[in-house]
Amino acid sequence: MGLFGFLGRLGLKSILRSALTLEEEIYGLFESLERELKGLEVPADILSITEEERRHQRLIRRMIDEELPEEKIEEILSGKTIHRIEEVKPLPGDRYAPVLERLRQIKRREEEVLLFFRSLYQKSKLPFVKRAFRFLTEQEQVHVNLLDRLLG
Repeated sequence: MGLFGFLGRLGLKSILRSALTLEEEIYGLFESLERELKGLEVPADILSITEEERRHQRLIRRMIDEELPEEKIEEILSGKTIHRIEEVKPLPGDRYAPVLERLRQIKRREEEVLLFFRSLYQKSKLPFVKRAFRFLTEQEQVHVNLLDRLLG
């Protein structure tokens, strides 16, 4: 690998580390939300988003560590979860009032992450990297839509 190849990989890893930091932050927000619910049932949709954020972190870490060949990344990306957004009901405000503002904050942060991933997708030149950011963009859009539905 020449100097340009080395610098390209270094730049990609830097971008992926930024993406990982965002995924870790979002995961932490969902995890803390679960603790804040104190005895209330955690809606299945929130548990699902939390698990997906954890999987996103693992994918990005493995890309940074160059553990995944292109074919394996494609396999992971094709196994995404399908949400039935139209079936998601708003959380009852009387029971979940203490965490609704936190959900709004998480939604705003998810929207920022969505924009970041979308810009990386649009700027990526390597096909497997472009595909990964497209997947992450799609997933974050689903999370924003789910949060919209939960918030009513």
